[in-house]
Amino acid sequence: MNCATVKEWMPHYIDGQLPPEAQQTIRLHALSCPDCAQWLEEARGLAALWNEMDAGLDGLGQEAMQPVDFPDLTADVMAQIDRMENGRRERVIKATMSRRRTAPGTSWMHYGVAVGLTFLLLQFGVFEHLAYGITEINGQMSTSVSAWFGPQGK
Repeated sequence: MNCATVKEWMPHYIDGQLPPEAQQTIRLHALSCPDCAQWLEEARGLAALWNEMDAGLDGLGQEAMQPVDFPDLTADVMAQIDRMENGRRERVIKATMSRRRTAPGTSWMHYGVAVGLTFLLLQFGVFEHLAYGITEINGQMSTSVSAWFGPQGK
């Protein structure tokens, strides 16, 4: 087992939530690796502190002081995030508007050109055999589907 895996599973090892063979593997690795052994001792110390805090005791096992009531900063932080986001949006809109080089009615002109080209291509007969091709493809597909599924009344 490598050091990264041992450090990842160490909280479960400390809580005793691992199977016996995994616990033994971590224990043997910690005995052979000074870095992981130090990590294990620090993690055990932190777990002990956490358990004492949950029990309402200080580091010496005596009754701890009452928790300090910290101010709720959530509203102020969210308001600041909203101001920053609105400022970003305004900058993006200004940058987008400054890059626009076409007149507002240009898109209608593009549609007109496309319609004109379509009519021109129709006049030259470019799409003359299109309906026949679609009909033939449709026939081939229905034949292959019938071949796949065949008659069901056998």
